[in-house]
Amino acid sequence: MKQPSKRRRGVILTLKGWEKFRDAKTQVEREENGGDSFSLEKLSELTKLSLHTISRILGRDEPVDRSSLQSAFEAFKLQLCKDDYIRPSPPENLEIRRINPHYDWSEAPDVSMFCGRAEELLQLRQWISEEKFRLVALLGIGGIGKSTLAVKLGLQIQDEFESVVWRSLQNAPPVETQLTNILQFLLWALRKEIVIPESFDEQLSKLMECLINHRCLVILDNVETVFSGSQAGQYRAGYEGYGQLLKRVGEVPHNSCVLLTSREKPREIVPLEGDRTGVKSLPLTGLNVTEGQQLFQHKGQFTGTELEWQVLINHYGGNPLALKIVAAGTQEVFNGKIAPVLHFSDNRKPSSNAPNGFNIFVSLF
Repeated sequence: MKQPSKRRRGVILTLKGWEKFRDAKTQVEREENGGDSFSLEKLSELTKLSLHTISRILGRDEPVDRSSLQSAFEAFKLQLCKDDYIRPSPPENLEIRRINPHYDWSEAPDVSMFCGRAEELLQLRQWISEEKFRLVALLGIGGIGKSTLAVKLGLQIQDEFESVVWRSLQNAPPVETQLTNILQFLLWALRKEIVIPESFDEQLSKLMECLINHRCLVILDNVETVFSGSQAGQYRAGYEGYGQLLKRVGEVPHNSCVLLTSREKPREIVPLEGDRTGVKSLPLTGLNVTEGQQLFQHKGQFTGTELEWQVLINHYGGNPLALKIVAAGTQEVFNGKIAPVLHFSDNRKPSSNAPNGFNIFVSLF
């Protein structure tokens, strides 16, 4: 017998409520903290809420009771209104999402430990959901969180689309192979006859037909793998078709969106992007101190002063991948204490006398 789904108690901030809270917090940070973000400990002190509850409020994924939101708002002299919070949707679990055959997330990474990026999500939803941009690029260095942000966004907005397909270019598949793969799924999901043209030009025309006549979300991850690396935006020999694909998607009006992630900006996007052209790119920077602390909380309990947290997270540029490695190592080597991590890292050299696992840290600094 199918078990009824459990109701998730509590509420989360709406986008409007989160913006309201963020703006008030930012104003106080400017006035009292030199513009630097408050640490979780400071926010806990101001709101009289636990670190776990503060993390939940900022993350907008896990519900909290209304009184907690009330305390958080009152700490920044805000009034909590009915349109500032809602009951959360069911969890964004990939296993649950796969039940819908129109959404193909089979290659997508897990985002159950996603932290921060509220402003980026807000901006992307503005472009894709409200302004209906047709080509959007997430750009940034390795480990900065492009792929997980794309998944998180896609799961939040997928109900707006007839079909969603995620594809990774990590192994640099030929463009004809990738187009065939995407078309096979889209035509099936849209209940079209699955006839794949043989030539690249006809495949591209078939894809555009789907994007024009339906509202689809196509996510292309790791696009940088098809670039040569010798010159910015230059494609590897035999991969120029990806440039034609992006150019067509960006130039031709349609009802869908192609979202890509890359370490470098495809040159086709440069002349096309603008506020009213339907094409945009979003460079990602590192997590701030508060978001970095939220990420650490997923790994266990940590102790450190506000200054120590700032030094540690800023040292790694807020890079989520680097911080995950450091968090795991801090637990294993230093029992969750931040101060010794900073102390030993000043040596910057591997040492036979260092604690077990410390030399891993040195390689990261």
